Amino acid sequence: MELLAEWLPRAGATLTVVLGLIGFFKPRAITDSQQITLGSPMALSEARVVFGGLHLGAGVTALMLNDPAVYLTLGVAWSVGLLARFYSMVADKTSLQHSLPGIVVDAVMAFLLLGGLLFRA
Repeated sequence: MELLAEWLPRAGATLTVVLGLIGFFKPRAITDSQQITLGSPMALSEARVVFGGLHLGAGVTALMLNDPAVYLTLGVAWSVGLLARFYSMVADKTSLQHSLPGIVVDAVMAFLLLGGLLFRA
């Protein structure tokens, strides 16, 4: 179980880096799938920051420091993102069908990053 506790957060941080790389270099791959329209160069720049730079920086830092507190912080961030998706379904009336891919990604990422806490001896 200790091995699982060690590798789950690393997998979550690695996937955060992968998503960050996609967001950094190919932000439209993320925004198009989420029905986000980028109408100007500044909108594209902002998408690179939010979907690329923040995820890339957080994931790389988590892997470099390999500190449970950093994995915890990243896991809580993904969890709050998940909470925001559910809130948006009520407040913004987004459908479950459209929200489901994001819900799955956010939930899996939160589980990976926080799952190590469940399996610690």
